[in-house]
Amino acid sequence: MELIVISDSQIKLMLSGSDMAPYSGTAGEIVRQILRDAQRLPGIGQLDGRVFVEYYPSKGGGCEMFVTRLCAPHSVGTGGGCELVLKPEREGPARGRKTVYSFPAMADLLACCAALLRLPYAGESAAYYDPVKKTYYLTLDAPTSVAAEHLGSLCPSDALYYINEHCDVVCAENAAGKLGVLA
Repeated sequence: MELIVISDSQIKLMLSGSDMAPYSGTAGEIVRQILRDAQRLPGIGQLDGRVFVEYYPSKGGGCEMFVTRLCAPHSVGTGGGCELVLKPEREGPARGRKTVYSFPAMADLLACCAALLRLPYAGESAAYYDPVKKTYYLTLDAPTSVAAEHLGSLCPSDALYYINEHCDVVCAENAAGKLGVLA
């Protein structure tokens, strides 16, 4: 586990796949376990009070976490414990931006679309294929943990430029709904 102290109230934790191996349970339980273990690292101090956690899975089973202390310790009646405020997934479009995920295989893309269909996901979605990289892409209105659960990797925001120039359209509209039934 690597630690970067960003400010007095914010840190970044980076864990490899092997760092993540000992953790199990629900997402909230895993985050709590990681934060408990991170407090043993030099430079972090106690994470008392409320904290805001942004969790980003990475390839190979690892993750990056940004942890921000929201208020002073003991000020929210937590009794000194660490109350987690997990970043909610947005429902609608984020100022016209699209979130792009890449998938190594069509089966992974279809499984993600099926999971989105079961939610139900009501936003816009489109699917693409890169014949050179042999990679599939899914664009959505907002980030979702469902993609990571099906081997989707979050792409940089400028990936849409690449996709528009180099990829073939698999499904231009309602990809989650249309491809989800094929899984």
